[in-house]
Amino acid sequence: MLRKNLFRLIFAIACTGIIIAGPFRALAQEEAETEWNIWTSFEIKKDITDRLSAFVAPQVRFAEQFEVDEYFIQAGVEYELFNFLDIAGNYRYLINERTNKSTEYFHRIAFDLVGKHDVKRLGLQLRTRYSNYDELDDNEGFNDATMRYRLKSDYDIQNSRFKPSIGVEFFHQLQDREINKIRYIAEVAYKIDKVHDISVSYLLHAYPNQDRRTNILTLEYQIDF
Repeated sequence: MLRKNLFRLIFAIACTGIIIAGPFRALAQEEAETEWNIWTSFEIKKDITDRLSAFVAPQVRFAEQFEVDEYFIQAGVEYELFNFLDIAGNYRYLINERTNKSTEYFHRIAFDLVGKHDVKRLGLQLRTRYSNYDELDDNEGFNDATMRYRLKSDYDIQNSRFKPSIGVEFFHQLQDREINKIRYIAEVAYKIDKVHDISVSYLLHAYPNQDRRTNILTLEYQIDF
């Protein structure tokens, strides 16, 4: 039993170390072009059964100078196969505002496989996501397939409504066969009551093949019933 708990602790520390180390490396790129964005979202989630839930979530994303960059509405379902494994799927209708050309309209589909494990109050989650986009104005269909791999860790603070978490996500563009973006995540969620939650996070986007990075502040409000 002691050996098993020691292995879990070492695994948790290793995962957390990987997550923490990445942003420092990205921020060390002093010559990189930097921009700031703000994302806001509102999610309504309904538990249909003990294992099945559905949600709908509109979101507005702002670029620098607080200009609207894109907005979308997303809906999906999540199902708990086992205590350690979830599956999910969602659909997104997305509108990209463009200054120098016509506004772009997209469909996006995504499918998730989520493994999860708790080490006492420390929660670990590994999500694999397949996503693909289809621009409405062309005839190419879904032609932007991406695999996304996210490792996330949160901590359940005893007798507290706050829950901090950190994570890292790799975006693997399938057509070009390369990792074209890495997302680092730092988040704090606050449980207002049994139904309402609010979360604030900082995202750092690093682009391995480009000298630029994007800083993103997000604000999300959730109703879960």
